[in-house]
Amino acid sequence: MGCISAAHGRELQGEGLGSTWKVTIADKPSLDADAIQRGIQQRIDNVTHQLSRWDGKSSLSVLNAATTDEWQPLPNELFFALSYALELAQSTGGAYDPTVAPLVDVWGFGTPGRRFAPPSPDEISAARARIGWQKVALDSDGKRVRRRAGTVIDLSSMTHGLAADQVASYLQSIGVKRYLIDVGSELRAHGQDWHVGIERPPAEFAGTTTSAEPLRVIALRDAGIATSGNYRYYFDYNGRRYSHRIDPRTGEPIANDLASVTVIAPQCMHADALATALTVLGPDEGLAYAKSHSIAALFVLRTASGLEQRMTPEFSAYLN
Repeated sequence: MGCISAAHGRELQGEGLGSTWKVTIADKPSLDADAIQRGIQQRIDNVTHQLSRWDGKSSLSVLNAATTDEWQPLPNELFFALSYALELAQSTGGAYDPTVAPLVDVWGFGTPGRRFAPPSPDEISAARARIGWQKVALDSDGKRVRRRAGTVIDLSSMTHGLAADQVASYLQSIGVKRYLIDVGSELRAHGQDWHVGIERPPAEFAGTTTSAEPLRVIALRDAGIATSGNYRYYFDYNGRRYSHRIDPRTGEPIANDLASVTVIAPQCMHADALATALTVLGPDEGLAYAKSHSIAALFVLRTASGLEQRMTPEFSAYLN
């Protein structure tokens, strides 16, 4: 996704969470640009220090490295994100699972590094034995977690969205009322209509070139938007393309007709995680889930005649 709004404003940008961020501010806040830049970067760095699995010193990495089954305290953002991840895991029957990291790693899309051939059945079986969201328990009163030793938690599917939400909270705390936040292409908008283009995926999975013309343009206000696609991060082997999006229920990359799923939600973290969950659920089960939970979702499928779009009524409302 990308902002294609005609509104002019102050733009700030930087790096974090393995990607880039950009914030467009349409009003005139009381603080100067350098102070706002530092405040934004601090919020994004805080999410990195708490949730990044690629930061060996992050709170999440320390938790994953622990060999104990005892209760362990968690910082606020990590507890908040993990709470929602476990709720979504239960709601989707494990299609979304924050303990999927061993499978992500064995397929070559995780922290150990890339691989370009499928793992053996024994490797997949060993990884599957280590996953399961039921192996993680939370104590809401004490903001603590207890996980089975060897269970690895991965919240990468919501870190960009959470960072966008954290930046939004910061901007509102200093009096900024009209802004568009982009953290790793996950967006959070506030205060006015921001016209946002949803990227058009390639019509054929064999290709990777996306069109400059957006698939849809929506007016986003006071909400977050996130897209999950399967056409950027993959490997080809013996005539088959293996996506980085892993189905925890099967232990293998998803093999459905979805090219992308876009979700709009009040919190960008929710949109981010939901887009992943719906992608794993697939076009039929995912659309049924989105409708039953009143989620604003756009499903883009590859068909013999090209791209097909399916959407929930809540998403259709944004087109009007």
